[in-house]
Amino acid sequence: MPSAKTILIICPFSKPNLGGVEAHLEKLTTYLLAHDYRVFLLTYQPLTTRAKGERIEKRGQLEIHRVSWFGNGWFPILEPYFPLVFLYLFPGLFFYSLIFYARHHREIDCIHAHGLVAAAIAKILAKVAPKRTVVSTHAIYHFENRRLLAFLNCWLLGSFDRILAVGEPSRQELIGIGLAPDKIAVHPNWVDLDVFCPIERETARQRLGLDRPTAFFAGRLLEKKGVLLILAAAKQLPGLRFIFAGDGPLKETVTQAASEFSNVQWAGAISEVAQLVEYYNAADVFVSLPLYEEGFAGVYLEALACGTPVIASKRGCLPYFLDSSVATLIEPTVENLVRQLSELQASTCQNQAQRERCRQYAIDHFGEENVQVITTSYEGAETGAGRVAVIMNG
Repeated sequence: MPSAKTILIICPFSKPNLGGVEAHLEKLTTYLLAHDYRVFLLTYQPLTTRAKGERIEKRGQLEIHRVSWFGNGWFPILEPYFPLVFLYLFPGLFFYSLIFYARHHREIDCIHAHGLVAAAIAKILAKVAPKRTVVSTHAIYHFENRRLLAFLNCWLLGSFDRILAVGEPSRQELIGIGLAPDKIAVHPNWVDLDVFCPIERETARQRLGLDRPTAFFAGRLLEKKGVLLILAAAKQLPGLRFIFAGDGPLKETVTQAASEFSNVQWAGAISEVAQLVEYYNAADVFVSLPLYEEGFAGVYLEALACGTPVIASKRGCLPYFLDSSVATLIEPTVENLVRQLSELQASTCQNQAQRERCRQYAIDHFGEENVQVITTSYEGAETGAGRVAVIMNG
């Protein structure tokens, strides 16, 4: 691998903002630094939380530039309306990126855009001073119902040297709008198997005060993540403890439920990885039921790596990387969830054989080698559809 290759990453969202894209970027930049890359990351100050990062943060060969922008809390409201999201997110990051690129383009070997807003910025920068360009998608866009968006994205993404789709459904919809199949690879997610790993479960349960079967949710507290659905199930299953970790618009709803129902608990926005690992290990099952077409979300990988089975929605990319040996995939309704969790109360699924099966599944499918699909795209070493370490759930 060439030494000290410099990558410019552009993404509206990164830590200390909370979310799947943010966690993905943290893992990616950590890997790149460990493999002798130099990285510039251009992003916004958090737009969905009140946290603040340094305006310019330097960590070894990583340099993060955070642009201050208005409308904290607007994004979840605008998110269903792509034109409004684009108009909101594009201007500030574009002008900062343009100025930064004018000063540093000679140092940069490749531009990696995350999402469509960043892709538009990267496309313009590459016209100013041509570089290799890579774009990662982090969502399924349903182009079949959005013909104008499909046309615009075919034009926008068609000029990129490499397109990294969040999962096989994403890859197929990108091919369906006319993008060249040999340009598109799936970038399978990965997890640090040394960090997210089994620990002594009974010790973790005692430390967290768990005395009954427990379902654990971690993520943004949003309706589309199935939070209200899980809360509704909690009210019907008083013998099961429900723990929510995260922050977001439904925080007050969750904390109110925790004050009214003894089996509901809010663990806060967990920032310490060791504490998150403890919750994964202590839980009998990890539950997340997105009401939309979910991508290759890392929380499922983290739970499995800790040996904890999953209940998830039969939506988006989830059936392509979770199979029935470690996950139960259901249509996201209260009735379906109550039915599955009632079985959990009767006979816990958290036995040692199941824990070992979940852990081995994570080792087999979600190791660090998955990131090589991304790094080879920086080098120009094309690999067709990429290494797709996933199994279609039967």
